[in-house]
Amino acid sequence: MNTKINVLITGPMPPPAGGISIHLQRLQHLLKHEFNLDFIDESSLKNKLYFNIKSLNLFEYLKKIRNAEILFIHSGNRLFKKIHILAGKILGKKVIITIHGYGKKRSFLFRLYDQLIFNLANKIILVNPEIRQKLNLNEKKVVIKNAFLPPILSEEPKLSNLIETRLIDSRKQNKKIICANASRLDSYNGEDLYGLDIAVEATKKLVDAGILVDVIFIVSTLESGEDRFQKAQDLIQQFQMQSSFFLINEKASFVKLIEQSDIVIRPTNTDGDSLTIREGLYLNKIVLASDVVQRPEGTKLFKTRNAEDLFEKMKSFITQNNDNNNLTTKAPVEIEQFYSTLINEVYNAGR
Repeated sequence: MNTKINVLITGPMPPPAGGISIHLQRLQHLLKHEFNLDFIDESSLKNKLYFNIKSLNLFEYLKKIRNAEILFIHSGNRLFKKIHILAGKILGKKVIITIHGYGKKRSFLFRLYDQLIFNLANKIILVNPEIRQKLNLNEKKVVIKNAFLPPILSEEPKLSNLIETRLIDSRKQNKKIICANASRLDSYNGEDLYGLDIAVEATKKLVDAGILVDVIFIVSTLESGEDRFQKAQDLIQQFQMQSSFFLINEKASFVKLIEQSDIVIRPTNTDGDSLTIREGLYLNKIVLASDVVQRPEGTKLFKTRNAEDLFEKMKSFITQNNDNNNLTTKAPVEIEQFYSTLINEVYNAGR
């Protein structure tokens, strides 16, 4: 009788909700029937369901790796990626790593070090082809696969009464609903990583042009970003845009908000393979994103960090009442088959 393969997944589990954490939540749902899954959580918020690496319990950490047959790494933290790979290889485990993003500013020596460690893995999944251009990796180990996993809409929590009421009121006023999100308000190269500032600026231009909109911008956590959040709130109030820009700190189901929106914006100044974009396309919404990286087919683009271009593109899609005609997203069964085949191939290699 065949026994299930023990797969240990490392990375941030929600909450808070972010691209990688949602990916892992859905990956768990996709694979739990075929594999024995265990987790090492890297979230800033400790969840009683999972062992958190920040507990610094070395014995429990090593025990989990020892009991695994496949170590499947999804860490966003640079140090954690390397620790997991080295620990897995030292303990004789097969290792798969998904690299969800890779910054432009890594120096040659740091890239050399990253390459050396990453190449120890048995398989390396890159969420977009641009990462391949930044790193010299063993081509036999590399797989290009976007990180999108279909949302399980029936299991998504309902939106809060606060957001639902806002949506109802905006619809009554025939406003176009535009949504955006940030896991937290980080900065990148001294600028707002998630583009909250230019989203506010572009919305001000829409309001001044007499265009009826309501931008709902959800921030999952204020950790390390409370000042930026308050600064944006003050600016919204200064512009008297409280009825046109709703900035809220809430752990909401963003895909549920996408369902009820007309346009999804992704004004980031750096990115990997954005879950927000994939979800918007999957739900056949107009998706407008910065051109900072190559985006999935069907995405509309504006110039990165350019509020004027964001405004013009938003205005165009609102006033011309464009519909989005996206390619059909691959069915969940095809995606499940991809991961199942990959894990089994790595497990059986060399046996």
